[in-house]
Amino acid sequence: MTLKRALDMLVVEGYLIRRRGSGTFVRDWKSVQKPHVYTLNGATEDYGDKLDTEVLAFDVIRVDSQLAEKLSINEDDFAYKIIRLRYIDKKPSIIEYTYMPLDVIPHLKRDHLESSIYQYITDELGRKIHSAFVKVTGIRPDELEAEKMELKETDFLMQVEQVVSLDNCKVFEYSISRHLPEMFDFETVLFKQ
Repeated sequence: MTLKRALDMLVVEGYLIRRRGSGTFVRDWKSVQKPHVYTLNGATEDYGDKLDTEVLAFDVIRVDSQLAEKLSINEDDFAYKIIRLRYIDKKPSIIEYTYMPLDVIPHLKRDHLESSIYQYITDELGRKIHSAFVKVTGIRPDELEAEKMELKETDFLMQVEQVVSLDNCKVFEYSISRHLPEMFDFETVLFKQ
């Protein structure tokens, strides 16, 4: 294991914080608590029969330096690039941009994208999904999102950016999902030390 990969894993686990232009810092030891992801089920399990999926793109790409850093792989390694539009109760509600390293999640097929990628990972590959670093922000829709989700330029979406790891600490997903605010719910638990 390289030092860079070890540092990346510590960032994913929440022990280190990266600040662009400033460096990497150790979190204040008083506030360090191993992150716990309460729902890493994926949309299929969360919404069940209410959920339909339209696959907008499914490609294999060579990753650039930014994606390589997010996925803890080498620049020019290969990853899946997946864009899916998720309908909840027939309403276009979530658009997902997902990247997964080929060597970590092999043999992914379109059928998996139309149902549940997480179910494929756990049931067919026998891997355990362990943890995620999640960042939530409000953003304006881009042209594709405005068209597919029937939005105006002035509307907002809730963006969830996440890096998800397996129990062996390998990053298997970097994704950005953009949700209609009225269909979005985020819950967490905070502890005072």
